[in-house]
Amino acid sequence: MNRFFSGNKITWAHMSSRLLLPFVIIMFSGLSSESVSAELMVLYPEVKGPFSKVFEDISLGAKEKFGGNTSLLALDEKTSAKPVLDAKNPDVVLVLGKRSLDVLRATGSQIPLVLGAVNDSQYTYPGILMIPDPEVVLDRLLMLAPTVKRVHVVQKTQGEDVQLKGASEYLASRGVQLMIDRAADLRDAASLYAKMIDKANSTDAVWILQDGSYVNSAIFSLLLDAAWSKNLVVFSSNPLHVKHGALFAVYPDNKKMGASLGEIANQVLRKEADPKMKPLRDVLVAVNERTGNHLGISLSNDVRGKVDLILPAR
Repeated sequence: MNRFFSGNKITWAHMSSRLLLPFVIIMFSGLSSESVSAELMVLYPEVKGPFSKVFEDISLGAKEKFGGNTSLLALDEKTSAKPVLDAKNPDVVLVLGKRSLDVLRATGSQIPLVLGAVNDSQYTYPGILMIPDPEVVLDRLLMLAPTVKRVHVVQKTQGEDVQLKGASEYLASRGVQLMIDRAADLRDAASLYAKMIDKANSTDAVWILQDGSYVNSAIFSLLLDAAWSKNLVVFSSNPLHVKHGALFAVYPDNKKMGASLGEIANQVLRKEADPKMKPLRDVLVAVNERTGNHLGISLSNDVRGKVDLILPAR
């Protein structure tokens, strides 16, 4: 009897442990998940509207994509980030803008960071530049104006420009030639544009880079006159140029860019992030329909579906 009872007792203990084990795993898994939940802190400069909306949208996108908790800190010129960093002790920091980066550096913090809302490609941090990826810009050009065979650019800097990195190879793969002229100053640029316009025809396009490519109001008017008289395609990385007559421009999709930055923050935690700044691929497209009509460009329903802002024909 004792032997039977003893054996039964062992069996019951064994069964009990098997029954309780799943509950123990669930209980401790829940605690573990909560205790190791990652923390992202977003640092951005405190600015007045409408510019504040840019940082708010980037932050919202990052918050939605990051796989943990997210807190925000707006920095005015007198704010120190150190007390908040010490209190929050985030696992990774998303820094938006050069001013925010300077504030973080001043704390001496060693917290891993992701950088956004800057134009300088020399930073050695994982992140995204505000400069559009040339492939993204040129893909929109060929979508809207597939008959273009030559793209002209006047470049300010010597050597390779991040705005043009890979552009020549991408265009060549599509049967289009990239023509780059380098100007020493505004007068030199004006002369180059005048020579280019003189030889241009309807298969030519002019790309105004984000830094302006030495395009002031007088040169821009010259380009628009040529666009009208020679059916020259003028496109830009400045949506204001579209309002005044350029065919199209790309500009940042701030919320999607924020989501991409949030994903890079996830990669940082997994130690999988590329330690280099990437060009912007999350863009919106604005098109001047009146200019398109003059150039004989029809905005089909398919093309309209890929355009985010259409300035109506007059």
